Amino acid sequence: MEIITSKSNEKVKFIKSLNEKKFRQKYNCFYLEGVKVVEEVINSDRAIDILFIAYSDEILSLVNGGERLLKIIEAIEPNDYINVLNISKEVFETLTDTVKTQGVLVVLKAKEYEIEKILKEENDILLLDKVQDAGNLGTIIRTADAFDIRTIICIEGTVDVYSPKVVRSTMGSILRQKVIYIKEDQVDLLKKHNYKLIGTSLKANKRLKNIDLSFKKAFIFGNEANGVSKLVEEKCDELIKIDMSSSAESLNVAISVGIVLYENYINKH
Repeated sequence: MEIITSKSNEKVKFIKSLNEKKFRQKYNCFYLEGVKVVEEVINSDRAIDILFIAYSDEILSLVNGGERLLKIIEAIEPNDYINVLNISKEVFETLTDTVKTQGVLVVLKAKEYEIEKILKEENDILLLDKVQDAGNLGTIIRTADAFDIRTIICIEGTVDVYSPKVVRSTMGSILRQKVIYIKEDQVDLLKKHNYKLIGTSLKANKRLKNIDLSFKKAFIFGNEANGVSKLVEEKCDELIKIDMSSSAESLNVAISVGIVLYENYINKH
């Protein structure tokens, strides 16, 4: 296979453009990088969503598991849907902002979901109210995956789920999550579908263990600086708080999600 050695190559420029939100939205796609996650994509039902597999054999062959993945990639038959690109080390290292690249990435079409359909199918969901830190969102997605939450609804103002930093932080969990963005006034859709809205608030008196969790529910977590907005908080059926020592003023939002989802998981099992 011919090795791409020019940064001006159109496919190289396309992949690099996906570092910017406007181009991810324009083309409705994003990339995942790293040996483990690329192999997972190739072997999963998400393989049908692959647009490009890009790699540098010079880098990949030196990474743990890289030789095995190289054989898998080289065995892929050329077709009209997947482009397999062998890119020189020098050019590949310019594609992402990863400090030490593993030399392989996959570009996927972003899945689109109908919120009404999702709300008919799911019992427990996560609602994020303008969470803005990419690392937090990535950790939240990974945590939701660990505790059997498969749908995350983000109110507009939440960081882009497909930004490279978010995707990297999910450690592959993004592949198993349905993520939907809605406007703040669409929160009423959840109540229409009989979800009880459980918000987190430092002002609350109740704990999660004190409320009935046998119903359809959405756990709501707010912005790092301001918490759940007043408009969304007013729609909540329950407000809960997490017990902690008086020496700490608040918890990181990703940690809060972990505690609440763990308690919910234990309650169901």
